[in-house]
Amino acid sequence: MSMFRSAEGLPDHGCGALGRVAHGALTAPLDSSREEPGRPRLFLGYNTLPDPPFPLAGFIEYEMDPRMAERDLASVLRFLAESFRAEPVPPEGTYDDAYRRSAAAMRVDAMVMVFSGRAFSPDQSPPARALLENLVEGYYREGDAEACAGARRALVGLGVDRRNGRVILMAERGSEGEHALPRRVGESPEGTLYDLLGELLDAQYRWTRAAFGV
Repeated sequence: MSMFRSAEGLPDHGCGALGRVAHGALTAPLDSSREEPGRPRLFLGYNTLPDPPFPLAGFIEYEMDPRMAERDLASVLRFLAESFRAEPVPPEGTYDDAYRRSAAAMRVDAMVMVFSGRAFSPDQSPPARALLENLVEGYYREGDAEACAGARRALVGLGVDRRNGRVILMAERGSEGEHALPRRVGESPEGTLYDLLGELLDAQYRWTRAAFGV
């Protein structure tokens, strides 16, 4: 996995620590490049719920197999959830006390999936509303947005937490390749991708608790 990044001080988009982690995850791929990532990227969010074991919310990118780029997002999330459920729990004594204390301080509370998509205004256009519904249901394909007037290239971040908090952020890409600051889209997003991301989060959280006893 990559290095831990703090989400403290980032915009929360009205969603508290989940919003800060989603903002950080969405902007992380742009830190070293103006290009959009060519594959979906998954981020684990830590200590975003109340009473965290350590007062620091942050995130780490989960390193996925590059071959995941060949699958649609729904298939990726299903595959990862099944992989976590099938992963054997290490026997007791595998990790020393120092490692276990470190794991206990970083509680997995959220996940964010970042991928390339299109920015639009679903509250102003029926085609845009349909496009948003397709996106969160996992049916969006490159080229779908061509039929939606005014749609623009963007990075999309879907975030969920273990209390079913949800957020969708978009960072539009300008004509010169630069990305605008992320903005929140919608108040109560729903869809298949959110459900699957929640299942993946639950599977990962259960494995972590079983492995580290935290």
